Amino acid sequence: MVNIKLGGFPNIVIDPNDENPIREAKGRIRQKMKGGGMQVSWRTEARHARLIIASDTDEFDEDIINHFHFQNTLSHAADNLELGENYAIVAYGDAATLCLEAAIHPMPKLAAVVAYYPPYMPRTSTGWPRTLPVMVHLASSQNFGTTLDSYTYQDTVEGFAEHDLDEYDKTAARVSWSRTLRILRRAFSMEDHWDLEAIWDNHTKLEFDTKDAEATMKTMVREPYVNHIPTMTGGIGARELFRFYDEFFIPNNPETMKLKLLSRTVGVDRVVDEMLVSFRHTTEIPWMLPGIPPTDRQVEVILVSVVCIRGGRLYHEHIHWDQATVLVQVGLLDPKLIPDTFKTTEKGREKEVKQLPVCGKEAARKGVNEKDGRSNQLIPGWSTSGGRGHKAANDSSSRPSSEQKQQKSDKANEGSNLDAKTKGDAKPSDKQEDSNNSKNA
Repeated sequence: MVNIKLGGFPNIVIDPNDENPIREAKGRIRQKMKGGGMQVSWRTEARHARLIIASDTDEFDEDIINHFHFQNTLSHAADNLELGENYAIVAYGDAATLCLEAAIHPMPKLAAVVAYYPPYMPRTSTGWPRTLPVMVHLASSQNFGTTLDSYTYQDTVEGFAEHDLDEYDKTAARVSWSRTLRILRRAFSMEDHWDLEAIWDNHTKLEFDTKDAEATMKTMVREPYVNHIPTMTGGIGARELFRFYDEFFIPNNPETMKLKLLSRTVGVDRVVDEMLVSFRHTTEIPWMLPGIPPTDRQVEVILVSVVCIRGGRLYHEHIHWDQATVLVQVGLLDPKLIPDTFKTTEKGREKEVKQLPVCGKEAARKGVNEKDGRSNQLIPGWSTSGGRGHKAANDSSSRPSSEQKQQKSDKANEGSNLDAKTKGDAKPSDKQEDSNNSKNA
């Protein structure tokens, strides 16, 4: 038996009496590098290890050589770090599995491991060190799970986080990036590196108070984008966004516009604000009511902004609000006006619709104070269901059909005619006779 000792690498044991020892060596190396259900032991005592790989052909599997280089890099990643310094690993695909396998045993100064769509999870009976944060991002096409901190992204395949691949999925990449950033900041004790609230507050101050488009743009990355979701207004890129701020946003907000912060959620790279926006519609507002002349009506609406910050600057803004409630308040939408073209899948029920399910400023006021206004007033049958629920109040199976209504009407008419005939033919009752006798007396 020949014991091949590789400094800093798994030992390979080869029997020289095998029919093809070189092929056996290659196979064992592949098993070691790809897991193969075998436990890999990492040793880093040899700082200047040398390795000779022999082959029976001129061509040799380059993946094996690359794997050895990769594992050597992992083994010595902490060698040049000073006292108190550490490092983390973010790996993709096959490399993710190799890194997870290596991290099963303690690695000096390794602070975190993030693995994107590893093709399989290494087998381990002990698990990973409890002090090592490990996060795994999986594509929905991967049919396995893990007990580690993991996330699966809907409608994705391996490669969803890499921009240069056809499998790239922008939404999944962004969400996974935020999660990766969270674990890395914790690992490097950088959670308070940027004051996200202060960055966002400064941006809004320049927009609404200072009203300086150029200064506003300086708070953003080189190629930012802003999207007001209901109206699709804003811009992509510095040039387009500067024009939007300078010509359409900043100079056209009414002087009466006020923003009141209702709640704020701060994440690792995002700030989510819930605000009450109120104003008198005295000027055209291109970002909220594009093309609509001023109506001089008072408007109150809840606005939600989702802001992403990277490197201390704004990367993008997504702004949401209920456009229907704004249109109601400026007189462009009448909740009681049902279009003649409205059709339902249940024949004949169109006439049951008496009002569109939208509200005016009362919706915003209830968003500020939950006790301001009554809930569920737009739900048919809420006040008459007596706690039986929506199905009991609205179930078409419990509602009499037109044929049943007609039968009930016919029976009622028959009963009415019968009563009239009976009254005409019948003799007075004893009580009636007594009454008549009393009157005659």
